[in-house]
Amino acid sequence: MRCDLLNGPVDRPGDKPDGRTAILLPSGFVLDLLAPDATGLPITDIALCLASQPRWGGAARPWYSVAEHCVMVSRLVPPALAYAALLHDCEEFLGDWPSPVKVMLGRRYVRERVLPVKQALRRRFGFDDDDPIIKHADLVSMATELRDLLPPAWIEWGHLPPPHPGRIEPVGPERAYTLFLERFEQLRHLATVPL
Repeated sequence: MRCDLLNGPVDRPGDKPDGRTAILLPSGFVLDLLAPDATGLPITDIALCLASQPRWGGAARPWYSVAEHCVMVSRLVPPALAYAALLHDCEEFLGDWPSPVKVMLGRRYVRERVLPVKQALRRRFGFDDDDPIIKHADLVSMATELRDLLPPAWIEWGHLPPPHPGRIEPVGPERAYTLFLERFEQLRHLATVPL
């Protein structure tokens, strides 16, 4: 829902979204999760939320954000896919649930519930991240994070490809926010809608 900070909702005057099903973002933008419309949502909201979300449920050390992960994935794909790869996890401004939690809840169920939000973001920012190359880069990033940021564990990770040879050096939330926005500016010409 588009929102004017002084006058309230632009689309439905007098009809306030329910605080139990709507998200208030840093700019004051309100996104109704039951009827998501991301028209006018500023990329700065996505960048700030992703920079504030830790990967791996907060277990990575040093602290590592979803924004940093997205920047890394955008650098692991061919240039034509970099914009979509940067935004591939943009719906995780709602929270980054570790994969085992998604499996426990049911991957299909989680995907279906979040899909309307993801589709609204795809329309707003003009990208299509449904590409096996992006998914592979996401897994390479995951393997690299596992090698560089998490303790050794007696867990089977056979579904992951080999990690990237370069090492991850986390930068913290403020720098991650800036890096995400800088990368967005570099790649926004690849958007399928005017931004």
